[in-house]
Amino acid sequence: MTLVEVMITSAVMVFLIGGLMSANFLGLRQERLMESKAGASETARRSVNQLLYDIRSAKGYDIGTMAGGTNFIAITNGTFQGTALKLYCIAISTNSVIDPSRYLLYYFDTSQAASQNGTLWLINSTNGAARMMLSNLMSTLYFTSENYRGNPQTNTRTYKGIIHTTLQFSQFQYPLTPVGTNGLFDYYRIECRATPHIPDGQ
Repeated sequence: MTLVEVMITSAVMVFLIGGLMSANFLGLRQERLMESKAGASETARRSVNQLLYDIRSAKGYDIGTMAGGTNFIAITNGTFQGTALKLYCIAISTNSVIDPSRYLLYYFDTSQAASQNGTLWLINSTNGAARMMLSNLMSTLYFTSENYRGNPQTNTRTYKGIIHTTLQFSQFQYPLTPVGTNGLFDYYRIECRATPHIPDGQ
């Protein structure tokens, strides 16, 4: 083979090998993208579905804050948001008033929100045990009560209100994948709105 033929053959081989490697890298990135999306969707689906189910099953609710990480304090009139949501599960049959001793308490732990690792916890009054529902949360970690038009209820919050929260993730947990600059996804956010479907409490 002449020098020209060798050069042409080498150029063709480099082109073919480069094309195969590019296709392989693209396939690996696409697989990682799908794994991250499927993992995030599954993790979020379970936790968010549980939250929405509990809201729709509630007889009444309060929005407030957590003092010392253990004591729930309901927000006052004029305030439209809080980091905790207290759902009352039982209505006393004699007068249709909620039983305040039976509840589910969802609350955001914002102590690590600056490092984009806010968490959502659930406490059941039956056993008092706390369970982490979501992690790697950032940005707006609070619950609001809205009317049917989407306007915040700052004075009269009733069981007919719509509970609204936004869950924005800094990374996917399964598999661990960052979200944002240089990540596979620019952002990942879930908007949750729900209202009790069987409100017979006051």
